[in-house]
Amino acid sequence: MQGFINLAADIGQALAVLVPFLCYTIGGSFILGSGWGFWQMAKPGSWFQSRPWVPFTTLFIGATLLSFDRMLNYANNTIGGGTQTSLSQVMTSYTAPTADGSSIVGNSPEDTLTNIIYLFEYFFLSYGALMVLLGVLALKGISEGTRRHGPSLALVQIVFGLAVMNIDTIAPGIMSYFANATPAT
Repeated sequence: MQGFINLAADIGQALAVLVPFLCYTIGGSFILGSGWGFWQMAKPGSWFQSRPWVPFTTLFIGATLLSFDRMLNYANNTIGGGTQTSLSQVMTSYTAPTADGSSIVGNSPEDTLTNIIYLFEYFFLSYGALMVLLGVLALKGISEGTRRHGPSLALVQIVFGLAVMNIDTIAPGIMSYFANATPAT
């Protein structure tokens, strides 16, 4: 079991390095691309003249990606989670929990699930941040018209990415709801 927990922590560590790299790389390229889009809007017959909102949206999403950690902190505080993110300290702020067979199994199924969530917390944090990042990138694709669906799918992806990041605060409420539910007769 400890090997599986270490694997999940290592995957979380890799995602914690990948997400800031993608944010800074893609955000910087979006800022440059929005400048190029503004420049192309001045040319007659340009693709950007028929879609004047694309450079503005690209600039907004690029600025969002460059300040991705602050956006995640505001969103996490809005939904009531206590998770704080930082794009500059991801390599030093986490130590993987150790697990033995007796610490995972609790007195009830709720305790066991809470212990498992605690052991995989770093993976959930990193994976949720990646899902929020992909949702923001999907919003850019929607603004350009390259996606066939509306913004609802990307917004649902962002909300559920935030929920995965804050699984430790959401899970006890869900478990208590199902524990107190009366069975149908």
